[in-house]
Amino acid sequence: MNTRFLAGVMGASVLVTPLTFGQAKKHPTMSPDMREAIAFERHKEQAAAAQARKEARHPSVVSSDHTANRSAEESEPGRPVKDPGPAPRKVR
Repeated sequence: MNTRFLAGVMGASVLVTPLTFGQAKKHPTMSPDMREAIAFERHKEQAAAAQARKEARHPSVVSSDHTANRSAEESEPGRPVKDPGPAPRKVR
């Protein structure tokens, strides 16, 4: 009887030991700089989401029909401008 009891206690201690020591070193402590960086990133993501919600309610561009045509292919040909080059030196 004592042998079985002793074997049971030893088995339970073998099973419980990793659980108790495993919780002690869950995560290494973060530096204050790392916490500040994480808080900054969270704030930045929240601000971007808030801006997206605002723009969804009130879009800045009403429709895509009024966009400017900026293609260089459809520009009208004009007079070619020639570069005269450097100016000649004036003698005094």
